[in-house]
Amino acid sequence: MPPPAVDPLGSPPNLFTSAQSAFTDTAHIDFRGNWEVQSGRLVCTGGNAGQAARLSLAEAMTPGHALFIHADHEPTAGALRMRFASPGLSPSRQLTDTHMDFEYITSGESAYAATRIDLQPTTDYAGSVDDIQAYDLSTVDPNDVPCYVLLVGGDSNSANATSQRFGDEIPMSARETPFDPAIWYLPLLLATGNYPTTDSVRHVPQPCIEPVAAVEARRMSPVHAVAGELVEWCKARGRPLLVMALGDPGSGLQGSKGVWGKDVVPDPGQPQMFDEMLAMKAAVEALGPAHEIIGAVWSMGANDLTGAGYTAPGQWVDQMVDFVADVRADLADVPMVLWSVGEHYEPSPYDGRGAAMLAAQLLLDKDSGDARAIERFRVVTPETGNELSNADDPHYDAHGMQQNGRDAGQALLSLLG
Repeated sequence: MPPPAVDPLGSPPNLFTSAQSAFTDTAHIDFRGNWEVQSGRLVCTGGNAGQAARLSLAEAMTPGHALFIHADHEPTAGALRMRFASPGLSPSRQLTDTHMDFEYITSGESAYAATRIDLQPTTDYAGSVDDIQAYDLSTVDPNDVPCYVLLVGGDSNSANATSQRFGDEIPMSARETPFDPAIWYLPLLLATGNYPTTDSVRHVPQPCIEPVAAVEARRMSPVHAVAGELVEWCKARGRPLLVMALGDPGSGLQGSKGVWGKDVVPDPGQPQMFDEMLAMKAAVEALGPAHEIIGAVWSMGANDLTGAGYTAPGQWVDQMVDFVADVRADLADVPMVLWSVGEHYEPSPYDGRGAAMLAAQLLLDKDSGDARAIERFRVVTPETGNELSNADDPHYDAHGMQQNGRDAGQALLSLLG
């Protein structure tokens, strides 16, 4: 792995001061008779319905630079647009719920030397914002800047498919990893190719913030937490971090959704995930800069509890050994981490098949002493107490997903050195 750079990469700074973001300094705001600061939040009063709050920037933006706006958004009615303005207006969505709290403007959409940010409400909007942040992403944009690349893939415990849902089950404050503009990701989005809720398009890089849209859902994933453990390593070597978000719910190495093997022919209607992995690699390469894959984190096994002998010749352990070898041959020869099934997971018919899978997976750790141990490969067992429901359910709550992410990120970091 490369040594630290002579000139490390710094994350782009927030274009507002901390006081401006928190609205303790409001000299940069034109309230337009429709907004005021109440208890530290910028509140739309409706006093001049439909008028935008205008937040002046210290310097004009550079056309052609990717831009990002993020705020703590609490709407109760109507919709809000957050956009760069004067001159022109950047593209924006109608933000109608708390989980819609950011706006990403690609370099191709950034056409004006904007001098402010407008918070444009509909005439029926009621709500408030706080902690508004804005960024020029030109120094970290994967379309222009070489990145280190990390793959996070496998079953639903690697994706945003089955944990707690933002907006009604968990608040946005459930995010435990701070936003860092130097972390980006590529969505998979097999079902539709786009997910407007997170402004995501299949294989198009975007700044990383939960929910990370591997699938079309607004649930917590471990992706940002994994990346949060690795981004400083990347920046110390002069590059941002780009994550291939490649989770596929229900998938594994065996059964009707055993779709990850290189030579597997899936059942009708099922994806061939090894091919999907290579397609995402091709999408990374097509961006242009010389991106470099540095590692992979996998969640496998929960959907492979056949009850058969997992360590028998040709069964799960051998299949995983072959899978790792194929990935290293066809994707990149990199260190990897596997999330094992949890110690809590013992589904019907309650015959010990969960514990047997866990024991089999631990044999693959580089330090297990078993003849089938894989070099540069760590197995991480999720912490107990973070399960989503019961022993029949292999999934984790929002905190658990993020803790799993941190544990895997730290394990991969130990392999990177």
